[in-house]
Amino acid sequence: MLSNYFENKFPFAFNYFSNLLSLVKEGKRDFPQALIFEGADTKNQYLFALELARILNCEKTGELDCDCINCRWIKSHSHPCVNNVSQIHFKGENDETKSVISVKQAAKIEKSLSLSSDYHRFFIFFSSREYKYNDDELISFRKLFYSDNINYSIEPLNYQTFNPATLNALLKSIEEPPKRTTFVFLTKSREDILATIVSRCQVFKLSGEKNKVDYNDILNMINIYPNITYQNCFDISDNFQKYIKEENLDTQEVLNKILEYLKDLLKQNISNTSFVFKINNDIKIVKSAIEYKKASMQEKIVFDTMFLKIARGY
Repeated sequence: MLSNYFENKFPFAFNYFSNLLSLVKEGKRDFPQALIFEGADTKNQYLFALELARILNCEKTGELDCDCINCRWIKSHSHPCVNNVSQIHFKGENDETKSVISVKQAAKIEKSLSLSSDYHRFFIFFSSREYKYNDDELISFRKLFYSDNINYSIEPLNYQTFNPATLNALLKSIEEPPKRTTFVFLTKSREDILATIVSRCQVFKLSGEKNKVDYNDILNMINIYPNITYQNCFDISDNFQKYIKEENLDTQEVLNKILEYLKDLLKQNISNTSFVFKINNDIKIVKSAIEYKKASMQEKIVFDTMFLKIARGY
């Protein structure tokens, strides 16, 4: 569903969210309620966030050329529940601040969330000002069939434009949002956002750097992580064993891919203390599984034991 435009721009995030969106559409997963996209390419971070919002709200299959009303609204930057939040967007009648995202805007968000909605609501936070684009700067919008009739810049958040007072006012909304609500923060570095916000977000480094390992072949099986339970751990184990046999793969190579996948997730979420603890623990479990395989333990025992330990946490 995600446009191939992002496959080379943000390869890890492209693979991760492609699989996650499929699971969400099937009703097997919930979409995250808070995300941080960090890196230098803020404009493409913004377009990536819009694409996620478009697919989640699409009335059909989420294809790029879809002409349903939600896709048309989002592509024209006019969807009623996909909101930009910046110094010049999502302003109340009595909010005259121009240099910062204000506490009044946080209050307006909280009020809007008290109303029911049939849509998946997105609030995309970034710094902005009035801006005139040249043709080269609009190429990415046109490639994604998005309207290039925009007059605002898309710049990263920082403490000057998004100060702690406003962030603290948003905490309740981020912690307890209605279902099908997602906050997205665009920044060069998570260090430019209050730590209490970062700890409530899943962080993705949208840097465009290629992964050391191509996870494409295992993501469908491992993407349910971290929600591996007693009920599904042996099914996941069986899927990996079947995949290894059908594709005639080396078991240790597959285990190494799982390990590298977890290490990348750790890097992406280093400020999320509880998630970091979970990932670190599971990295140790996968490393033990690799050692068991080196000791010639049966493949079924290796995978069953590994996923059972991940499910129970030790």
